[in-house]
Formats: sequence, structure tokens, C-alpha cells
Amino acid sequence: MRRIRRGDLSAPVLAIIVTVGVIAAGLVLMAWFWWFAPQAGKVGALQIIGQPAVICRTADSTVVLSVKNVGREPIEITAIYVGELTYTPSPSVTVDPGEHEDISITGDTCPANWEYAVDGAILTTAGTYVTSFTVIRG
Repeated sequence: MRRIRRGDLSAPVLAIIVTVGVIAAGLVLMAWFWWFAPQAGKVGALQIIGQPAVICRTADSTVVLSVKNVGREPIEITAIYVGELTYTPSPSVTVDPGEHEDISITGDTCPANWEYAVDGAILTTAGTYVTSFTVIRG
């Protein structure tokens, strides 16, 4: 016959302690996601629709692009950089959540060394979105 010594924890007691610990850890994890994870979904997120283009003419150039806000906060487009040129929307362009906006801004003349495509970026209140612009000579 097996003798039980004072101070030994039996299997049911250990099982109860482990179960309470797992439940407590789960509640802490749920509280963490409840308070901090919703913040990630509240930001704005810009989606570029189609291929952005820059139309180069002899006197000026026009940048043309279409964007959609797939986030939950409004996004303001503050500047569009195409190569070494900067296009600033006036008045400012704000894209509301779920909305789509066609943007056309006229600016300086394109450099002669632009052939087919040029790298650029869209500067917004939700961050910077890097893209490539197709060059159209006209």
C-alpha cells in the first residue's frame, strides 16, 4: 500500500491549478487584444487602382491616378512625387473610408530622360505609398 506523505499535491489539485492558470492567461490575452488590437483597424489604408501615369507635354505635365481608401479613417493626400518632380494637390484631396478618388494634377515639364516608367511616391496622412508611374508623351 502506498503511503501519502504530508505536502504532496495530488493529481486533481495540480489539474485545477493548471486549469486556473490557463484560464487566467487566456483572459490576459483577450484583454490585450480587446484594448490594443482595434487600433490597427482604425487607420486609413490607401489602395492604388490601376496604373498611375504621368502625361508629359511640351509646356507642362499632368499626373493621373486613382486611389481608394480601404481603411477606417479619412486620408489626406499631401503630395505626389514623380521622379524629381513634386505635384501638390490644390485644394487638398481627402479620401473618406470606402470612397474612391480620381486625381489629376498639372505641374512642371517632364525631364527628357524619362522614357517608359518612373518611380514615385504618394505622401499621405496615413504614410507614404511607393509606386511606379507610366510615362505618356503627348
